[in-house]
Amino acid sequence: MKWRLQQMPVSNRWYPVLQRYIGYLAARVDGLGGDSGGIEPSPKGIPPRRPKKCLEREYTGKICEVMFDCYGEFEGFMLSECGEKQTFRTRERGIGEIALRACRERFLVSVYVTDDERSHFCRIVFRC
Repeated sequence: MKWRLQQMPVSNRWYPVLQRYIGYLAARVDGLGGDSGGIEPSPKGIPPRRPKKCLEREYTGKICEVMFDCYGEFEGFMLSECGEKQTFRTRERGIGEIALRACRERFLVSVYVTDDERSHFCRIVFRC
């Protein structure tokens, strides 16, 4: 409704009616414990989704070790970064295939993780 009001010229005879109706709706939202001022105008009637901000930490180096459990299932990999080694644990098969290739071909890899939890990858980048 707010979006529609923004599209309407102020000279339109329905402008004050719509403005008053939006005031009633805002009062109801506030009365139910919501925040009507925080709702942005949207043509679809739902608030626009903002992508979740990923607080990233970057580790760059070469994969020096790919780890498997006693059943041969992929378990994680180790990234060597100027003498420091970082271990990343995951059981995702796709990540395992990428890690094996990067280790075999000695690619420089950047791993971006969330909040210093090395099991939640935001992305993995191969550096050329």
